[in-house]
Amino acid sequence: MLSCLLMGHVYVDATLSWATSEPVRLLVDTGATYGIVPADLAARLGLPLSPVPRKVRLADGREAEWPFTTLWASVAGREAAVTSFVAPPGAEPVLGVEGLECLGLAVDPADGRLLPTRAHAVLAVGYRLPP
Repeated sequence: MLSCLLMGHVYVDATLSWATSEPVRLLVDTGATYGIVPADLAARLGLPLSPVPRKVRLADGREAEWPFTTLWASVAGREAAVTSFVAPPGAEPVLGVEGLECLGLAVDPADGRLLPTRAHAVLAVGYRLPP
């Protein structure tokens, strides 16, 4: 099963990659701009972290400063680079709306499935190859 609806939460099976790859169950959060990857998973994947942490507002209204990174995500047969904040170890991995958009996916609220929004995940429509 690619995604499942569990008590109003949508989860999806994914593979996250950089220096190494790891299968991960992600919470799909359409209220989150960017994804979240816990620091222990980021270390296992060998993800490069931003040199300067940035402010992030948490779901409970508190603010934190976390580094961010870019990782490669494979979800529902699609692949794309996804920007994610790096949370403390043990945090729940999250796929936010920026990642969904990069992957060309959207959540069907009726059944919690991820559906394609376009034919391709990664697009470079503003670039033309030289003649």
